[in-house]
Parts: sequence; C-alpha cells; structure tokens
Amino acid sequence: PLPVLQKRSHRRSILCGTFPNLQSKVGGRYPPPCPIVSGLSSRFFRNPQPSVHAYIVTLRYTECMPVRKPLVAWIAANQIKLVKEVAKLSNLRIKAIGTSNQSALPDISSTLKAEPCSDIRTMVSKYEDAVFWIAEPGAFDVSLCELLRNRNMKTITTTPLSGNMDDLVQEADKSPAAKYVPLFRRSAGYGEASDDIEQFGQPISAHCTMTCSNEEGTLWARLFDAMHCVNTLFGTPELVQAYLRSTKIPEEPCDLVGHMTVNMKFTGSRCATLLLSDQSNWKRELQMISQEHSLTFGDHDTSFAQLICDDIQSSESTPADAPRILALCEAARLSCLTGSAELPSRVLEMF
Repeated sequence: PLPVLQKRSHRRSILCGTFPNLQSKVGGRYPPPCPIVSGLSSRFFRNPQPSVHAYIVTLRYTECMPVRKPLVAWIAANQIKLVKEVAKLSNLRIKAIGTSNQSALPDISSTLKAEPCSDIRTMVSKYEDAVFWIAEPGAFDVSLCELLRNRNMKTITTTPLSGNMDDLVQEADKSPAAKYVPLFRRSAGYGEASDDIEQFGQPISAHCTMTCSNEEGTLWARLFDAMHCVNTLFGTPELVQAYLRSTKIPEEPCDLVGHMTVNMKFTGSRCATLLLSDQSNWKRELQMISQEHSLTFGDHDTSFAQLICDDIQSSESTPADAPRILALCEAARLSCLTGSAELPSRVLEMF
C-alpha cells in the first residue's frame, strides 16, 4: 500500500510484478513501468478501507525474453517429479510425454501438462524440434538407432542401449544414436581430477561406488557407467567376478535390479572393485590408488537432475562406447549366473 496523501481521503495501492528471464540490452537495466513519486513514505496509514487504482502499461519486452526450447520425454510412471526438475533446471518446456504404461499415460500427460504420445517411434519422428530424452529403463532399444541418428535435435538417454548381442555388434562401428547421461567420465568431478590422474601415472587399484533410487535409474545403468569409467582408467579386464543380491538373475543385463559387487583383475596384477545399487541414495565416487598416491573424487552434493541438466547444456561429447561396455556388463551378469569368474574376452570376440 502507498501512503495517504493529505489532499486525498483514500489510500492507494500498487501492484508490483517481475519479468522472469528478462534481459535488457541497455547497460543491464530496464526502465520502471511507471514513474516513481518522490517524497512518499509508507509510515502513513490512515484509511483502513483501501481502494486499488490499476494502471495498465503496455511494454514490449518480448524480444528480450529467451525462447524456451521444447522437451519431449519417454518415461516411467515414477519419473514425473524427475522430469519436472530437469525441465526446470534446463529451462526447457515439456511439450510431449510418453510411456509404455498406456493406462498411466493420461494421468502423466495431465500432470505434466504435455501432449500424450503412445508410441516411442512416433515421438522420435514427430517432434523434430525438441530435445528428446529416453528415461524409461530398457526403452532405448537398438531398433531405434537409425531413427535417432536422423533427428535434427539432440537425443539423450539415461538408460543404456538394449538389445541382443548380435544386434549390438552391428552398432559397434557406428556413431552413437543418443548421448548417455549422466556419464561419470564426463562429469565435473572427473574433469577436476583428470590432471591429477595423469600426474599419478597408471592406477594400481580402484574402488568405485555408484548407487541410485528406482526413480533415478537401474542397477544396469549404474553398472554401465561404472564399467565405462574403470575401463577408461584400467583398460579391458582379464577376469570379472560379480555377485548379485536380487530375487533372480535375469537373462539380459538390462533387467538387472538390486545390489551388486564386482571384482575385476587387469594386466600387471592390477585390480578394481565396484559397489552398485538401485535401491539407495544417489552417489558416484571413485577412489584410485597409484604407486605413491591416492585420489578420491565424485559428484559430492550435485543431484541427479542437475547432472542431467549439465549434460544437456554441455557440448562435451565423450562417447560411451556402448556395445563394448555392454559386453563387459554381460560378463558380470554371466558371473552372477555361474558363480565363477568370467573372461570378458569371450564376449568381446564377437566384435
């Protein structure tokens, strides 16, 4: 409320508003929408019956306001909150949403105020002007790769490429159809430690922890990310022995859920271990030991949604080498099934 002027018998009020994402082209400022009357003070209040006087001012700030890019996403029913958070952090507008759970699609699209889409291939081709995010576990099928490579806008995926090994072999020498996010090798924590990694020389031993909740991904996704990181630092392991705490051992790595530990042996008697889970809080951390040094780095307090946002906005395109890394994941699955150490070279011979 504004103070009462002596010459008037009623109190005046003013409505104050803001312009989100407004950027001015003149000195970082923009003029106020109405003049400021000097000499007024809010310490005078006389009439308890205020009257509001509205002054409508037409302002043309449209050209200064950035246009929000559209986002389309194929998600699971429990990822609604995650999609909202990523869209907000990335300043993207959710245009369309899809899921394999057709009974839940109307409620999901209504909650997100987005167009419903019942077929993922239709979504790939129809929304060419939007960033496409594949979030539902197992939805990034190898049969989508050619369609995704023909899109104009970026495609990201938080679920690794799925398909049988014969089809994955065909993808080995081709450009990635989608950008896997968030990849630890591409993270800020890894980047900050990269200079130290080079100075320390070849690592001798390492322990990698990667955990998440069901909404943030699957055990398969954490295994893929961890295998990619360790493979980058150590190379291809000679032996892989893994143990799984779950209701059953699936026939495909993409169906892995629960808790897993993995022990790996490399050339030169080097070794690494993995601690993985999709039933915990978000955490990615690596402790690496070289001849005379020890180094620990990770994501610290950065959230899963923020990491996805960073990857969407980044031009960094470190490939995930999906078919080969998935072959290492398959060796870990086989070890859980047989109860003994497996040779990744047997799976990699297919490539």
